[in-house]
Amino acid sequence: MQANMTDDPFESFIEVAIQTLLTLLFIGVILHLNKALYAYIQVTTAILVCANIISVFVTPVLIWLTVSEDLLSYYSLGVLFLWEFIVMAYIFRQILAITSSASLALSLLYFIATYFGAFAIGNILM
Repeated sequence: MQANMTDDPFESFIEVAIQTLLTLLFIGVILHLNKALYAYIQVTTAILVCANIISVFVTPVLIWLTVSEDLLSYYSLGVLFLWEFIVMAYIFRQILAITSSASLALSLLYFIATYFGAFAIGNILM
């Protein structure tokens, strides 16, 4: 999906690799700080699988958005983003035993660190 959004497939591959590494690093740091590193495999699997399942639903919406630019497609994309955001917050809340507001803040930090971090690092490297 990422390769179709940019002109250079190599750049897309690098950005996705950086995003995956940042995700693994973020999860490791958060679990280490909470002394819950024993659950690294389970949390990583939950986050990556949930993100990819939601991405399966995002793909047709992105195609719909680029073809028609219908307002409903923007709303659908927003709902799917919100769904992924809430799922990540739920995972963090369950594993770290924190409040809902703290898990939402941690989920926001996760998205900023992984998606924007990969974009920034990719722009610096390319």
